[in-house]
Amino acid sequence: MPREIASVADVQNQQNPATTTNDFKDRLVKLIPSEIVTAYITLHGLISDHKDNLQTFTWIVFLSLLILTPLYLFFISNVKKPGQVIFTTVAYIIWVLATGGFMIMLPSVSILNEFLGSLILIIYTLIIPFVYKG
Repeated sequence: MPREIASVADVQNQQNPATTTNDFKDRLVKLIPSEIVTAYITLHGLISDHKDNLQTFTWIVFLSLLILTPLYLFFISNVKKPGQVIFTTVAYIIWVLATGGFMIMLPSVSILNEFLGSLILIIYTLIIPFVYKG
């Protein structure tokens, strides 16, 4: 299954009648940056033992993967639609919020906690496939 979301216009413009538009479930899955989130969680687990530099390492991992997300989508997953790249990159930021990354990076900002991040993540993940259809 290709990673890029197929819209009605995409299907109408193609010669291949086997191509169909993506339904809600397909769009939901394609808008979750699963590979990048997995990399973040893995790297976060690896650096969590380095208490002295945890904040610095977390920032490095977060920013590196933030830059890598659109590049990965464009070059590896062949996603050429800017809207999908933007929504998926924002989803990565929300996943970091939900997993507590911002509590480490910005300890003085108490509103950025895992509970609030989890609520935002659930709402964002379920609403965006309704909003973005390719």
